[in-house]
Amino acid sequence: MHRFARQWSMNVLLAVSAVTTAGTAGAQEAEGFAPESASWGQPRCEPGGSLFAPGEISLEERSEYRLAFSSDGRTAYYHVDSDTPPYQAIYVTQLKNGHWSPGEVVSFSGTYKDSDPFLSPDGQSLFYSSTRPVNGGVERPDTDLWVVHRVRNGWGTPEHLGPLVNTDREELYPSVTRDGTVYFASGTFETDFEMYRVRRLGNRYTAPENLGPALNSPDSWEYNPWVSPDGRVLVFASLNRPGGYGLGDLYVSFNVAGTWTPAVNLGPEVNTEKDEFHPVVSRDLSQLYFVRQTWDPFVPSDFYTLDTRCLWR
Repeated sequence: MHRFARQWSMNVLLAVSAVTTAGTAGAQEAEGFAPESASWGQPRCEPGGSLFAPGEISLEERSEYRLAFSSDGRTAYYHVDSDTPPYQAIYVTQLKNGHWSPGEVVSFSGTYKDSDPFLSPDGQSLFYSSTRPVNGGVERPDTDLWVVHRVRNGWGTPEHLGPLVNTDREELYPSVTRDGTVYFASGTFETDFEMYRVRRLGNRYTAPENLGPALNSPDSWEYNPWVSPDGRVLVFASLNRPGGYGLGDLYVSFNVAGTWTPAVNLGPEVNTEKDEFHPVVSRDLSQLYFVRQTWDPFVPSDFYTLDTRCLWR
């Protein structure tokens, strides 16, 4: 049995998330988690997971990246790379009668290279990465972090997270907790990436904090962080990490009393010889969503999903 099987269970995740924040079982319901989901029937455990929304969101002729769900799971945002305009944009789709509607480019996207959408836990803000100009200038050569807030008739004007957060490197893959802390990756494609966080203080953010050696390693990329709303569970991707199953694998760490536990590989139930990245976990922690990419030969990426109970059989 993979060593992660001793650590990943629905009960453990719920306990970590609830006990370390509130110390009461009632916190589970307040956080939007659903303990009863752990008592459902036996999960369908296909090695490597199963294709998510084929022909609706996952389409053969293009690459899709980074899913973001509304709290009720009926609205999803994702970004698409395409050979035709818009070449890199954020889309939105609705779940209706068991099927996802054709994706549409969101109002604030479609002109510049936009990617990596993440919906805040309250659903009122969408964080993402973009090359769009800052202060009316020219399109950036690197990618910065942006946020857009809900207004009465949709989404407002995108706001740059500022020069303390954004640098001349690539800032990518934002993920946000309930208290406004932003987790992200920073680096360059020629060197490597590591994960950071910035805390929200009023109308500004603190200086970036490196997440440290329990998560980041000097000889591999760490990126694509997904953080639970309470900031206690972090799932991320790592590239070329020793002991992995393929090019990129998914890992998990827990924040216990302010300290991140050493990252653990999610194991062969999800990770394959291919490239797995862009993890997202459902609000009740019952489903893991991620992207799988084949590079040689190149096959456009698609979304996959896996019942998290399959990780601790």
